[in-house]
Amino acid sequence: MSDILEVIKSRRTIKHFLPKFVSWDSIAHIIDAARHAPSCGNVQNWKFIVILDQNQKNQIAEAAYDQTDISLAGALIIVCAEPEKAERYYGLRGERLYSIQNSAAAIQNMLLEAQSLGLGSAWIGAFDEDVLRSSCGIPPEVRPQAIVAIGYPQEIPQMPPKYPLETLVYFHKWRNKIRDPAKYTNDIASILARKAHSVTEAMQKKGHSFSPQQDELHENL
Repeated sequence: MSDILEVIKSRRTIKHFLPKFVSWDSIAHIIDAARHAPSCGNVQNWKFIVILDQNQKNQIAEAAYDQTDISLAGALIIVCAEPEKAERYYGLRGERLYSIQNSAAAIQNMLLEAQSLGLGSAWIGAFDEDVLRSSCGIPPEVRPQAIVAIGYPQEIPQMPPKYPLETLVYFHKWRNKIRDPAKYTNDIASILARKAHSVTEAMQKKGHSFSPQQDELHENL
């Protein structure tokens, strides 16, 4: 099984789509990924409205505060939550928090499946909810959570900067850091790679050179 982390790292938010057809088979795979997401108590209180009609895609792009580029995507998928289902079992927390979390988990699965299929995607959270409701006939008891644009990207953006892992991780309590998380988690590969790099730098400073085979070995480390 391939490492899902590579799919996660390669995923990008696509700003501009090519006006190309996306097969129903691909869309079905993406929604199937969504329905396998975790949800509170497995209530699965989500629904997905697939928009393929160009006129309706234009309307939805306008509802998304004139984000007109998404109208060129092969499909727009409106992810909707049914908060009453979660409230029935989990009260106010189910309605206001778990429903959002459930939908977010489903959306992330959709983005990753799209990436694995060679498609681009965009998670759109800014839209006029009333206009979107009207365009898609969404009833009052259902809450639209996001518009997911699926299509072929015109270009792949560069990876945005990410915070280093050590700045994000605390151990046992808030702001409790350790100097070397890799050592704490017994990540031997990372420790050896750092040591090899340090040795290489030290040797180079002393005027020693490495053969191409040794250079390749140190790079692999």
